[in-house]
Amino acid sequence: MGNEILKAHFQTEIEATGKDIAASKLEKNKLLHERKLGLLASLLRYVEGQPSREDAMLADVVNDMLQALQLLNPNETFRDN
Repeated sequence: MGNEILKAHFQTEIEATGKDIAASKLEKNKLLHERKLGLLASLLRYVEGQPSREDAMLADVVNDMLQALQLLNPNETFRDN
């Protein structure tokens, strides 16, 4: 999956999650959607090549998980594909 496809995916998910936040009637659901939004925004910044240190650490966790599941080679990142 190329960077442009990942960017489009994260942007679509961010937009949908924003709508979920606005539609949430329960505070606990709203908080969950807000957390999801933060994670998606973090991954989008990483894919765009503008990550904060926290974004890079989250991406490292995702990469480690994908490598452990053998979905990525040990020397690859999800941004590379």
